[in-house]
Amino acid sequence: MKIDINLPAHGGQLRQIAERFGVSASGMLDFSANINPEGPPASVIQALNQALSDPATLSNYPDLEERELILSISQYAHVAPGTVAVANGFVSLLDSVLAFLRIRRCLLPVPSFGEYRDALLRAGVAVTSYVLHQEAGFRYLPHDLLKALATGEHDSILLANPQNPTGVLSDRTELLNFIERAAKFNIWVLLDEAFIDYSPNDSMGGEVENFQNLIVFRSVTKFHGIPGLRVAYSVTNGKLNASIRGHLPPWPITTLAAIGVRSALADAGYSARALQLNYERRIKLVANLTALGLHIYRAAANFLLIRFPSSEEAQNCWEDLILSHGVVLRNCRNFEGLTGDHLRCAVRDDDQNAQLVEALKLQLG
Repeated sequence: MKIDINLPAHGGQLRQIAERFGVSASGMLDFSANINPEGPPASVIQALNQALSDPATLSNYPDLEERELILSISQYAHVAPGTVAVANGFVSLLDSVLAFLRIRRCLLPVPSFGEYRDALLRAGVAVTSYVLHQEAGFRYLPHDLLKALATGEHDSILLANPQNPTGVLSDRTELLNFIERAAKFNIWVLLDEAFIDYSPNDSMGGEVENFQNLIVFRSVTKFHGIPGLRVAYSVTNGKLNASIRGHLPPWPITTLAAIGVRSALADAGYSARALQLNYERRIKLVANLTALGLHIYRAAANFLLIRFPSSEEAQNCWEDLILSHGVVLRNCRNFEGLTGDHLRCAVRDDDQNAQLVEALKLQLG
């Protein structure tokens, strides 16, 4: 597959989009980044303002062990504190894991988040792409994955649940069975749960003591609308957790990020509202996009993968939405394993979603 190097590597890159098309980034309606449209919880802003009123917040070093932050995460995710490691983003944690596990060859189902391959290659890991079946809705098919792993060539597999960019959520029982069977082949299961907050009962974090081959990665910032604070965490058994933390640089989290995240995780009302709003908005947006003749994959997060009738139509629509409507979707031509007829859109609030649907209706004629 030919990758378009001119496309942004991530969503939310409005400056790069604006420069490419010669338009202003201000006023663009961004559907390319999968961030909670509700924005940060009010409690986070209050906590940060209060912290900044005390000069010691900035003049003192952060807690080297991040005990309060880890306790807050353990209570939120219903896992033991001794299973949690924190860092300033998923990639830092994955780098740490790859450094001490000395993984040789990883099976990588695609399409997937582009940083997976980059991190693996940076660590000297050989990567084998496993292209998921479009006709199966890009679902993980455990039997097929195990068959690919049974050759003995790989010592790990990197999965995401829900997946990105498809939003597909794996069945919990199937995934547990897969992890158990992968252990029999001595396969490490690296599981990215960056969007599992939209389906919290399906997290595998509580299973890490039962499966010594399982390492779960989770994000705090996407669901809570605070990506500028850069906090992620891993969950694994106590012994592995000590190794992960030992391979992370000191002070991986700033004091302000820790304060903000602790406040966000304690705001149960915000989480409940976000779950309900996203569910209602996603159902409505899927119905409206489907009515336009577009194919929408079954998603369980805050974004949708859209298949257009052709690659040309998807590309033209992506460009025209930017130029004529100031609406930015995620162009998926640089996702390995995806054909060019796919775009991804975030689920925003009702008014913004309606604006997207109306713009698409005009473009599709």
